[in-house]
Amino acid sequence: MLKKIFPDDQEITEELIAFYEKNPEELDLIINKEYFHIGFLSFFFVLGLIITVLAGVLRFFFSSSLGMFINDVVLDIIYELGIAIFGGAVVALLIEFLNRRQYQQNINFRKKIKREIERRKGNKVVPKTE
Repeated sequence: MLKKIFPDDQEITEELIAFYEKNPEELDLIINKEYFHIGFLSFFFVLGLIITVLAGVLRFFFSSSLGMFINDVVLDIIYELGIAIFGGAVVALLIEFLNRRQYQQNINFRKKIKREIERRKGNKVVPKTE
């Protein structure tokens, strides 16, 4: 499935090369990006997991009417908060993985286009026009 979304190799067409020959500054924009910090996301992943487990464990220590309120309201809210943090961290980690993969593909794509532009400059190749 990921191969369809992010193919390993992108086709370099005459139109692309002609565009980047005229706009070389655009070529550098292919690889510009920023990363989330995996450590930051991992912290929230662990935090959400701890909150969720802690809320589940605390549920067994309350049996009075106050305990029923704590079980039904407070711990459910804490539990759901833990699940939300945990789920958000998982999604952010997945997005980070996909962004890193796309970044590497963009670097390779940029190198191929630059190589083709340099080859054409050296050989004075005239692009095909249709």
